[in-house]
Amino acid sequence: MQTEFSILMKFLREREGLSARQLSAAAGLSASYVSKVESGAVLPTIESFAKIVSKLYTTDREITYLISTLTREGEGS
Repeated sequence: MQTEFSILMKFLREREGLSARQLSAAAGLSASYVSKVESGAVLPTIESFAKIVSKLYTTDREITYLISTLTREGEGS
């Protein structure tokens, strides 16, 4: 089930013109893991989140918002 967090992660990746495979390779994560994050099947660990956003152009405001959605969605699990 897609979540606000997963939709935003996919948007940021697509905004950079990257495929999920390209992002996963750059971040050192498996393509299936990035796909699961973007589909809302899993919430990333803080380490994985940091690896992903470090490969995307994101503002401090975007990162803060992503963390807040991740936190809210994690509390609902």
